[in-house]
Amino acid sequence: MAVLPGGPFEIPGPVEVLAERIGARGGRLYIVGGWVRDLLRGEESADIDLATDLPPGQVKQALEGFGPVYTIGEKFGTVGTAADGYSFEITTLRTDTYAPGSRHPEVTPVEDLLEDLSRRDFTINTMAIGAFPRGGELIDPFGGARDLEAGILKTPGSPAPRMKEDPLRMMRAVRFAAQFGFRIDPGLYEVLRSMAPELGNISWERKRDELEKILVSANPDLGVRLLAATGLLAEVSPELYAMKDVAQPEAYHRADVLEHTLLTMTCLEPDPLLRRAALFHDVGKPPTRVIEPRLMFPGHDRAGAELTRRAMKRLKYPGEKIEATAFLVRRHMRPIRYEPSWSDAAVRRLVRDCALLKNGETVVPLSAVFELARADVRAGSLERAPRFLEAIDALEARIRRLGATHEEIHRATSPLNGDELMELFGRGPGRWLGPVKQHLEQLVVDGRLRPGDREAAAAAAREYLERERPGG
Repeated sequence: MAVLPGGPFEIPGPVEVLAERIGARGGRLYIVGGWVRDLLRGEESADIDLATDLPPGQVKQALEGFGPVYTIGEKFGTVGTAADGYSFEITTLRTDTYAPGSRHPEVTPVEDLLEDLSRRDFTINTMAIGAFPRGGELIDPFGGARDLEAGILKTPGSPAPRMKEDPLRMMRAVRFAAQFGFRIDPGLYEVLRSMAPELGNISWERKRDELEKILVSANPDLGVRLLAATGLLAEVSPELYAMKDVAQPEAYHRADVLEHTLLTMTCLEPDPLLRRAALFHDVGKPPTRVIEPRLMFPGHDRAGAELTRRAMKRLKYPGEKIEATAFLVRRHMRPIRYEPSWSDAAVRRLVRDCALLKNGETVVPLSAVFELARADVRAGSLERAPRFLEAIDALEARIRRLGATHEEIHRATSPLNGDELMELFGRGPGRWLGPVKQHLEQLVVDGRLRPGDREAAAAAAREYLERERPGG
């Protein structure tokens, strides 16, 4: 990849102001980390990390009158501020280590920039640009610009100690590889494989956050493939790791379950929900696999929804994200199973079942189910895919002809409420009432009963009760 030459670089105006303020107090200031890396890649971010030899107290003094001051990270040596559309985190030069399972480092202040840079995870993140003194000069003691241009991920110094300091760095290595399409240095790759169990000491929340970044990266398939190949995926989700090397029927698939999953993700835009649902959509296949009378995975969508909930709950996902993802996993096969012989009522039921609403708001639209289904088909048999895609298109066109929007169908209610049904049949409240209302509501959804037709609803209710309990 093309990398900008080594400077001097133009420093954003607010950083120049900060440099003057820090310098006036006898301090030094450097732009560090991802902003420098991305600048050399020809990109510029509004989030800038700065490093100084001043302690947080003096940094706060330097910020008086500059902008808002955020001190949530002060005990770790970081003070935040913002100005002119930029966000800044100003951190005292330091070394840090993580206790097993901790999300927060143990921080030791240092005076030397080189020592601070040497603690960082990868060489592409060890570069700095001087703000005061030597404004605009690139400082690159570990060859980060060279590795950036070569597209390779290395650590400053031996990789094993770097990964040991914070085992989450192993997932970060995979994430950067997926984000930039980089190769991982062979020595680092071997450390990832040998030290993968160390990731078990990291909190589930931190692992979840890295997984999400991998999923929305430019190369999510490369990221998850690396997680699986190194064994890191087993420490993130054993349910997902179980998909590795599980064969599928060649008539419908061109890859095993894991590789098919990776292909499915690449067929989708980097939407977090869709990519996550694609990752989990076939997680139910390993436990449902049977080989007699033939190789198949009966009920894998149902089993997959439960395994998705289990894995995401362990990773501390919010409940609404768990339900939305499991919803898509459970329903990803519905459009694929469509047959032209379906009745209009069956199509309406699909529309009702394949959109998730909560408190009148759409949480998962019908379109998301169709997007996942199409991606699933495209990642399957190249020979059969066109036929399945045509069927899904035909289903979508039929839904449009019916005017069966999921919002309208979800608003369908029984023409008779509970009080009216009890009066009609001279019966008190009880378990008989719910099924009758649900039956009438389903008739409305199916288009066999008009929403306001109370007379027809009464007749349908009588017929239902006589059928379910002969003699009324």
